Amino acid sequence: MAVIQPPRLLPVLAATVGLFRHRRTGLNDPVALPHIERSLAGATLDADWLAAYRAIVGLPVEPALPPLALQIAAAPLHMAILGDPRFPFRALGLVHLTQRITQTASMPPDARFDLRAFCTDARWEKRGMSFGLVTEAIVEGELVWRGETRALAPGKTQALASASADASVVAEEPAGVCACDQVLSVAESTGRRYAAIAGDLNPIHQHALLARLFGFRRAIVHGTWTLARALAVAGWPRTPAFTLQARFRRPVELPSDIRVRAWNGAAADGATQRLWVTSQASGKLCLDIEMAASTAAS
Repeated sequence: MAVIQPPRLLPVLAATVGLFRHRRTGLNDPVALPHIERSLAGATLDADWLAAYRAIVGLPVEPALPPLALQIAAAPLHMAILGDPRFPFRALGLVHLTQRITQTASMPPDARFDLRAFCTDARWEKRGMSFGLVTEAIVEGELVWRGETRALAPGKTQALASASADASVVAEEPAGVCACDQVLSVAESTGRRYAAIAGDLNPIHQHALLARLFGFRRAIVHGTWTLARALAVAGWPRTPAFTLQARFRRPVELPSDIRVRAWNGAAADGATQRLWVTSQASGKLCLDIEMAASTAAS
């Protein structure tokens, strides 16, 4: 049985260095993205790692795994895919565009599962080419959790400009009943503390001086931290089976204050919940989340 343990500095450092071992030339055609897959059989999560993860995103101890825990725990598989000689894009500089989670049943903290991750579905975007990074958890032969990350490799593009895809477009505030409205202070150290748990040594999350080398005014926190923290504040999900779709619009700078608001009945079906994370200083939208209960596996 493989236990997914807290990341250790030397293995993480070695994996990070491995990302730069091969020349990455990009793709001229999205269809040319190779299928690269990694897997781990019979895995469980280390209890200390899970406790540390819950603490950093503000989650209480509960009888089920948090919705994003497996996405973070699968980081070694993701690193192996990005470091594969066939992978065409440079890992440094990838931009997290969207995150989708589909869960058909809750999983206890000590669950034993098989993990599988693979890259797929490259597309032209306004600012380069994006690709999908899919992660799946299988319990007793049944797919119970699936994470779909879409990341952008910035560069030249053959896509037509689309105003709807521009982060500068003002989003319309969701309808429905506002069930949560809270302002949070995000400390300057959040990026470093979360990176120690997630095993992510990207310099843009570490310190403002390092982030400036990559075009950021200040260090920025990981998008998955913002997503998990917002879900914790809203108390989502409230059902064991659900579908979540998150769109990352702008990074959250460190330090800063963010406003988390959640609406119930935010769509015509009356069942969809909506959650926004905005900058308290500018009022601009950083993260837009939709969540709906789905049919549990039989």
